[in-house]
Parts: sequence; C-alpha cells; structure tokens
Amino acid sequence: VITLMVRNVGDGTFTMNEELEAYLFEGDPDEQALQIQVVELLLSDDLDPGETNPIQAVWKPRAGTTVIHAIVNPEDSLSYIESEINHDNNKASRAITASARTFPRATPEQIEAARQKGVQWLLSQQGEHVRKCPQDSTINRAVSGICQTCLATLLGLPTDVTPAPVWHFGESKLQETAIALLALISAGVSPDRPAIQRALDYIINEVNWNVFANYDYAVIVPALIATGQKEKYYSRVQLAVNKLIQNQLLVSKGNEEKDDGGWGYGHLADGAHMQYVLYALYTAKHWGVPIPDSVWEHAEGWVRRQQYIDGGWLYNLAESQWAEGTYGSMTGTGLMALKACGVSPSDQQFQKGLQWLQKYWTLTSNPGSYYWRYYYLLALERAFDMPPQQKIVIGKDWFQEMADMLVAEQAEEGYWQDNDERFYTTCFAVLLLSRAVPQPSQPDFSVIPDSIRVAPPSPREGDAVVITASFANLGKTTEAIVPVAFHDGDPKRNGVSIAQQDVLFTENRPDATASIRWKAGASGAHRLYVSIDPADATPEEDEENNSVFLEIDIRDASAEAVADPNAVKKLGDGRYQIGKAVLDTNLREVYVQGQVNMASGKIEYFASGPLGKTHESLLVLDVSPIHLQLALIMMGLQSGQDLRPPEQEAPLIGDRIEIWVAWEQGGKQHRYRAEELIFNWEEGTSMKKTPWVFTGARTVDGVFTASINDRLIATYRDPDAILNHPLPGGIDDEKYEVNTALVPVNGTPVTVILIPSQV
Repeated sequence: VITLMVRNVGDGTFTMNEELEAYLFEGDPDEQALQIQVVELLLSDDLDPGETNPIQAVWKPRAGTTVIHAIVNPEDSLSYIESEINHDNNKASRAITASARTFPRATPEQIEAARQKGVQWLLSQQGEHVRKCPQDSTINRAVSGICQTCLATLLGLPTDVTPAPVWHFGESKLQETAIALLALISAGVSPDRPAIQRALDYIINEVNWNVFANYDYAVIVPALIATGQKEKYYSRVQLAVNKLIQNQLLVSKGNEEKDDGGWGYGHLADGAHMQYVLYALYTAKHWGVPIPDSVWEHAEGWVRRQQYIDGGWLYNLAESQWAEGTYGSMTGTGLMALKACGVSPSDQQFQKGLQWLQKYWTLTSNPGSYYWRYYYLLALERAFDMPPQQKIVIGKDWFQEMADMLVAEQAEEGYWQDNDERFYTTCFAVLLLSRAVPQPSQPDFSVIPDSIRVAPPSPREGDAVVITASFANLGKTTEAIVPVAFHDGDPKRNGVSIAQQDVLFTENRPDATASIRWKAGASGAHRLYVSIDPADATPEEDEENNSVFLEIDIRDASAEAVADPNAVKKLGDGRYQIGKAVLDTNLREVYVQGQVNMASGKIEYFASGPLGKTHESLLVLDVSPIHLQLALIMMGLQSGQDLRPPEQEAPLIGDRIEIWVAWEQGGKQHRYRAEELIFNWEEGTSMKKTPWVFTGARTVDGVFTASINDRLIATYRDPDAILNHPLPGGIDDEKYEVNTALVPVNGTPVTVILIPSQV
C-alpha cells in the first residue's frame, strides 16, 4: 500500500464540484515510466486550510529499487483544479527496494503433477456456486458481496455448490463453462467423460446461439476445437467464426477509423476482446475453418495502431478500469495478436513490444496493473508458443521460470489464487502448463514485409547495388534449405530474374537473411520482387506471404552522386558533426547517441543501428555506419579493412580504440568501458578489458557493406562491422551476453564515446 499524505498549505479550499486527484509512477514520468493506478480521490471537505489527508494505492513491486514519483493535482487530469496558487510543491518521490522472490526449479514430473492437481480442483468445482444469506435465506450469486433481498453483507461467508452441468461462480455461466472446458480438455481430460459431455451438451443445446456476445463466441470456439470432434462440432465452430467475422468493427460499416479491425462491446474496440477473438480465429484457422485474408489484415492494422509510444499496449488507448497506461497483460496480448495475424518476431513493432517486456520483466505481478497476473502469464505463453515458437525470449527460459513459480504457488487443494480470485486463475494456470496453443502441421515460409533494402538507396543506371531481404518460417519449425529469388519486375508477368540463392531454416533459427548483388537496370521506376519457394515446391500453411516487392527509382547514369547535406558540418573550433556523430578533434573523441536495447540475454553486437540485428545487440545507436567510419577517419585513425575469415583466429589489423558508455540514472552520472557491460558466461566474469580494433567495414562493388545491416560494433568477428574486439574466441557468437549487474533498464538513453587507445 502506497500512502501519499496531502496537505492544504494555503488559505483556501476547493469547491463542492471539484476533486483532488493524484498520479503515481514507477520512475520518472518524463521518461515514460509505468503509471500506478490510483482510484482514490479527495473531496472538497477533505482538505480545509491546514488539513492533511491520505490518498492510497495498492501496488506490486518488481525486484530491485524503484523510485516512486507522486504528483497531486496534475495539470493533464480531468479533475485539474485551476485555482491552486502554487504547483511547485505538488511533486515528491521516494525509493523502495523489493527483494527478489526465487522459486525452486520444477522438474517435468512436478509440473505435470501440479497440472493434474489443478485439473482435479476444477472438476470438483463443477456446479452452481451460491451464497446463502444468514438473515433471510436468500440464495445469492457467489460473487455477490451483499444479499440481493435484505442487503446484508455476504463477505467472508462460505459458498455452496449445487450440482449442475456448468461452472457458474456468478458471472457468465456460458463463458465460465467454456473456459473450464478448454482448460480441462487441453490438459488431457477426455471430452467423452460424462461430466465434460454434460457441459458440452449445455453449450450446444441449452443456450440461444443467436444472442451471443463476441466474448461468448470467442470462448466457445477454442473449447469445441479442443475436443478434436470435427464431425460433431465443426458446423457450430463455423457459425461462431462467421458471427465474429460479421461483428468485426470496420470503417466500411460506419465505425470510427480508430476502431477499424477490432472487436469490443458495441462500437468501441478493446484489447481484451482482441485476446479472446483472435485466439479463437487462430485456433479455427488451424482446424480448417476458412477465414478471409481481409479479417487478418484489418485486425493487424488495429493492433499496430494500438501500440503506445513506449512499446507496450493499453486496453484501447482509452481509460481502463485495470490500469492507467500500458500494462503487461495487454502487451502480451498485442504480441500474441501480431503473431496470430502472421507477423514475424523480427518485425520492428514486435521487437519494440519485447523491449517493453524486457524493461518491465516480472512474473510476480502484471506490470502496470494490480490485477489479472495469471491472465498476463497466459497471454505471454500464447504469444511465445505461437509459431515460430520462441523458447528463449529476452534471454529468459520463460516457460521454465513460469512453471517454477506455478508449482511453488499452487495451494495444497490444487487451485491457484490471484488476489481473491481462484477459478479463472486456476483455468489460466492449467492452460499455461498445458501449452495448449495449436501448432501448424506444415511450415509457412514468408518474406518479411518492409525488410527489403537496397544499398546505395539512390542508385544510378549501371551501379553495383546490394539487395537484402529477410525471411521467416511462421509455421511448423523444421530444418530446410529453401530457395529465394530476386526479380526486376513481377515474376508472374515476365519480370527479369536477378539472382537466386538458398537460405537455411532450423528449429532454433526460424529466420534468415539473404543478400545479392545486382547491376542496376535502366533509369526509371522499378519494382524489385523478392520471393521465397518461388516454384511452390514445399507444401505450406499459407503461400500468400511468399512474395514482397519494393519500388525504387534508378537515376540516369550521368547523374551526380547523391550528396548528403548532413555528412559534415563544422560546429565550432575543432568540432564537427558527421551525420549524427560528433567529432571533437581537440579532445580526439567521437560521440554517438543511442539507447540500451537489451538489458539481458546473449548478444552478437555491442552496438548496431536501428536496421541492424537489434534482437542481438546490447545498444542501438542513432548513427549511419558510413558516418561513424568517416568520423574515425577524420580523427586520424586508420582501418584494417582486411579482417580474416571468421574461422581464422588471426590478429586483427587496424588502430585501437577505447569505447566508453555514459548515462544518467537516479540523478547520478554513470560511465563504464564497453567491456564492463559485456559478460563472458564461459568465464563467469565481465569481458576482459581490451582496446577495440578499427577493422572498418568493406566496400564491395561500390557498396559499403556495414550499411546493409547497420553493423557497428561486433562481439564476434564480423568483416562488415566498423569495430571488432581482438580477444581469443572472436569466432564464437554465443560467448557473450549482457552484464545485467551494470546495464541499466531497456530504453535508457546513452552516449557512446570513442577514444584512440594509448595501449
């Protein structure tokens, strides 16, 4: 419980129609910190002159130190009191440190035993749950806090269970029954078991399917699919799917643009509906139910538009009763929804969502919300178990960590409890441990949209051009060598073949990148097509995502090279700006701005650009590779430019450079060498201090190779990176990871300083 004592130090008071509001944040609100929900207000008679009263909020901290920031009467609140004469004393902060909770590692046998105990508890709860009023014997719903007849309190009274084919705790009998069925059948309970069959018969025969809400259809679909009994339930699943498709909010149906592609109550789309509806459609698709591509396209558009600036998701960019801003369960839902729509984990918005998770990672709370922790855990399980399955995320063996905690938290009776809730919590826990997400039976090779890049970006006729594209297997994981083809023009309409090569997919690496070289064609507009499995030789889940094109303009051969007006600017005596890098020739230092990109996990790069391998880079720097190399050259350094093949541990050639990283945190300035922020897991210590080598990227056929994938500073030997380290083991791309003891939270702004080494 966080208590904020508020005192009126003025001579006046606020009026009867005014309310005093407070905001709480898990950190500096100017740095997009998570907001803590505050539901209490102070009314006009609570703060007479000189009077003090509290405002309280409940909160579940993450491990470590958090600086809580408080603001009373915030200017952007709906209840802002304009008459206040002084705002300078409206803010305060206090640090709180929470110790980490640890859980014993759970064995597969313990995980299965916990799941089965949960199953038995759920089976024992089948029936109508009611509370009997001790005053007038009225039968009330189990969730009721007061008697519906005499208004006597029912809190703390035990519940009675009367036999029934349903699970009903007092909310939606249909929804509670469907969720219980999904959890039980997914955990291996036979749908032919009499108790399960009675519940299925209730859903099929005893309710009016013509008046269902979106939630009703969405929870029924995966429950019926889980039975595997197509002959019995396919027509009902098809009906439910058709209803959901009809109820999708679209601009063409008169809905607002902000809701286009979503589902919700009435005409306002929200993330909770997206969790249930998209999961239902995803399971139906894998059951063979046809779903138009337009449904997925509109849904993907809605999910993308809902992502907030900090990378997380909210309920619907509007007010939520569960949180004040972005929070974990909706962020997990956003990631799951993108995957359900066929978006690759390498997608920039998906990666931005992972960065949010990395910044706020915890399993002991729903970050950003006091409620629905197990819903959050299930959303993450669905997101990461959807193909391509992600066994390790942000350096975490997430399923094992969740299982460790669930085994430890389970009550002796078999249920799990979150706050005061047991039924939904136990259903979510059983589903998570069952990993019930349907998996595709075939691979689904795809070209990642927006991944096609050309270097140089404005080629002239006859120039040497490098075309790069990325690919993903969104279906069943497999080891396969798959051809990819590059064409100038639509290959189905006599497009000219440029090149073809093979890419390799494995069970551990469902993504791949290919680069080819092309002599730019005639001047004018061109469409560069990239296709995977162009001959349709491999059966796939979906072949609609096998081809993507990029439109480019090729300039006349006589045109001058495109000048970069920002390449070099003189800022003052001995100071220059090269692109977004700053060179101080007096101090012989180069400064580059960026941010922490990974707070944990294995890395292949200490730093890359925004278009680099950001899922394996500790920092992302806001600089073009060519500008960084030019700044180092202008400082008088010489590059080696002949890095040996990575399988050779030959000495590196090039001038030596020290790399330092500086940032501000908690009002203090921090500055470390790059090696201190890198952890050598084989040796159990930080990377050995060493100057880095200005190997310099290569220029091949007129193309600066570092620009292809924004390669800046590599932790393994990369001939196309600007800087490499000279330590033994440079050919091992699994050797280094983030030093979590020193690296600040994800998104922290940093300055990287490059200094010529004196060693």
